[in-house]
Amino acid sequence: MNTDFRGLWLLAGAWLAAYFTIPPLLLWAFIAFLGLLLGLLLRERHDGAHSTPWFTGPIVFLLGLLAVASLGLTRSECALPDTHEQQRRAVLSFDESTKDDQEGVLKGRAKIERYWQEQAWVQCEVPVYLSVAYPLPPMAASFESIVSLEPADAGSFKWWARAASEPKVISESEPNAADHLKLRFAQALNHLPDNAQALLPGMLYGDRSGQEEALAEAMKTSGLSHLTAVSGSNIALLAAIILTLLRLFSIPRAASAVLMIGAVGLFTWFVGPDPSVLRASLMGSIAVLSLLVGRGQASLGILSLSATILLLIDPGLGAEPAFALSVLATLGIIMLSPALTEIFGQFLPPWLAELTSICCAAQFTCLPVIIALNSNFSLYSLPTNLLVAPLLPLITAVGMVCLLLCTVLPSLTHALLWVPGLPAELIGQIAHFSAGLHGAARPWPSGSFGIVLAIMQATVLCILLIAGRETEHLRVRQLSLGLLGALFVFIAALIVPATLFYREPIATDWNIAMCDVGQGDAVVINVGEHQGWLVDAGPPDGNVVQCLKRLNITALPKIFVTHSHADHFGGIKAVEDSGIKIGQRLVSAGFEINRWAGAEVTEPGDGQDSGPVTYQVIGPETTAAKTAEPNDTSLVIRFRFHTQAGDIDYFSAGDMETESMAALLRRYPQTPAGILKASHHGARNGGTNIIKAISPEVLLISSGKDNSYGHPHPETLQAAKEVGAQVFRTDQSGTVLLTFTEQGVLSTALGSPVR
Repeated sequence: MNTDFRGLWLLAGAWLAAYFTIPPLLLWAFIAFLGLLLGLLLRERHDGAHSTPWFTGPIVFLLGLLAVASLGLTRSECALPDTHEQQRRAVLSFDESTKDDQEGVLKGRAKIERYWQEQAWVQCEVPVYLSVAYPLPPMAASFESIVSLEPADAGSFKWWARAASEPKVISESEPNAADHLKLRFAQALNHLPDNAQALLPGMLYGDRSGQEEALAEAMKTSGLSHLTAVSGSNIALLAAIILTLLRLFSIPRAASAVLMIGAVGLFTWFVGPDPSVLRASLMGSIAVLSLLVGRGQASLGILSLSATILLLIDPGLGAEPAFALSVLATLGIIMLSPALTEIFGQFLPPWLAELTSICCAAQFTCLPVIIALNSNFSLYSLPTNLLVAPLLPLITAVGMVCLLLCTVLPSLTHALLWVPGLPAELIGQIAHFSAGLHGAARPWPSGSFGIVLAIMQATVLCILLIAGRETEHLRVRQLSLGLLGALFVFIAALIVPATLFYREPIATDWNIAMCDVGQGDAVVINVGEHQGWLVDAGPPDGNVVQCLKRLNITALPKIFVTHSHADHFGGIKAVEDSGIKIGQRLVSAGFEINRWAGAEVTEPGDGQDSGPVTYQVIGPETTAAKTAEPNDTSLVIRFRFHTQAGDIDYFSAGDMETESMAALLRRYPQTPAGILKASHHGARNGGTNIIKAISPEVLLISSGKDNSYGHPHPETLQAAKEVGAQVFRTDQSGTVLLTFTEQGVLSTALGSPVR
């Protein structure tokens, strides 16, 4: 082996001490063990003069650990005086630019700069995750507010913070030349497709503000979200492109290194010299310099020493995900890029093989951190990353040229932007496509087991790649490459199906579940003790039983079938045959009673007025239902949930159409309800008057993905927007759970079933 791995011992020791608080007794034990190893080092040696003792690695490990741990004992950490939930006056600032979410709330990582304590300001920087539901000027740098604080265990921040009073702006940030350039570049993208406009600023300099929620979620689900963040691999790619261009002009290595470092420094200023960007710049530069000067022979030592120094300066980085991603991405580039370049070089041009290997190497080593942060495994993350990797050099190189020219040569830039714009649009399309595939995001095993499994997988992959390239023994090389192939087969044959069919347990405190049954309706109301009331059963192929079992429903005391259409009644046979205990079978007066054995007609005024959930049938009118069209015979029911936070009403409209619903509401006027199930899957003939009359906070729409009916209709969505309702759709989120808490309605998307 040519690579010296001893630097990793130093980094491992320092990182361990930064992440965990080491008790003094254990610290003394480590010191004693270090003394023992140093004693062995000083003994009379009988091996070669230049050989390295086997215990050199543990000595370096203990030196790194004790260095960081000893500094931690002497450093007084800045913290809030109380460790429990509290409310206090503070001056805060966001770490990066943020934008309002769907509810108009600013959310993001921030820090408390100082807080009010005992009639005085205490200067203390405390990381928080901040939510501000008040208007805040775009250029506000720091502001004062009363904040409610709850303890958090999230690694890089220790508190959840919520502004409880209108912020008072203390200081504003003046736009600089970089801000003006970013604005001009964003304006120059207006002629490009939507995905390109949203992704290019993020892929070039980490600005995600233009991404809609659907695109951001698709990028995350497909494992591509890292492409729009400034990370070590991002800057390494930029630096590698610069070095590649310099090589074309035969610039000497030393001059190339200086020019590359200067370009990275300029890029860092442009993006913004935040600590995370500075770390990414350092790690990315180390990675590319190591490949330039020695293909990794001394680079591990440089990386390890640099990361250890950062941990000595700020041990809090040990729990910072951004730091872990930067270090691991750099480590992957140094250790795996040469081997991957040889593999990709068999079917790609040398320059493209090297740049593609940088992207893939970082993806491999960052897997454990991504799993720890997301707890979901994207089945298509690796193939999508491999698919888009060859596009990244083109986007980065030409995109940077367009960024520099957008002010001085706008006409040329307008035409040239199509070169990075079309690949960026393609990446967005790939993200949407892969996120929409069945099983796109499946839960990885939770807790320590899941993280250890990801670490083992990444470690074995790295060992086999390195051994296959570094060893001088042909048999070892062949064995490593064979095991590497076997590992990929193992992943495809075992881990992928395991995560595909693994289902994370669902909490039992949910209140309403809108099952994804395709183009149809099936809503379950939780009445406790694994029992539910089922409103409709979806179409015959809707897998409603699968949804009920996923929800751990063992008994259905009541089943309401709103009307006889197959997309509501078709799944009843499967429910009857499932073994789930069934109580009352309730239908409207317009239902053909002989189609369902045991069915009972329920009429307006019927209901239940006791228990945690009560209900009252509103319609249809018995006489009118007997001659009406099937949609207009739909049961219309108002459910009421009696919770600790108060009563919450859910209005179920079936498929009743506009005129019949208007007549029903004239006869039985309704007060607003918190939740409304849109009539007829949000179709135009379901009407918008019901939405305005009920004025819900949440609108549920059950419709099939890419259905041929065009459900839901844009007018329905517009009406929901006008009343301020948050819309949840099965065609976008799969099965949706609603849980009523003291803070409001909490939604959880379980995704689509594997059909």
